[in-house]
Amino acid sequence: MTLETERRRYIAAAVFTALFGAVYEFFSHQVYSMFMLLAFLVPLLGGVLPISLLIESDENRRPGVLCRCLYGSAVAVFTAGSLFQGILEIYGTTSYLSRFYWISGVLLLMSALLLYALQLKRR
Repeated sequence: MTLETERRRYIAAAVFTALFGAVYEFFSHQVYSMFMLLAFLVPLLGGVLPISLLIESDENRRPGVLCRCLYGSAVAVFTAGSLFQGILEIYGTTSYLSRFYWISGVLLLMSALLLYALQLKRR
């Protein structure tokens, strides 16, 4: 998959997340959550921005497929975690399960960054 295709997917994810959050907030009886309102920023700032910078970068500095998959998974987990936390806040409850989104997202992100650093060191 090309970087341009990945950028389009992140843009689509940001638009879908914004629409999902808007519709969910519309039917939430005037109860709002910042996690829900700003969930679209995760794929936008975490996906579109880095991919756009990579498209402009040198070929040798671009991450491999596994690294990009791990990073994309981290962005997806953070987006889902933000939506889940927003749903819980709108509903007016808490859950210990929400912390697993953040833990697994950080682990995926650290794995992607470590793999990228090793990839750069080899070149």
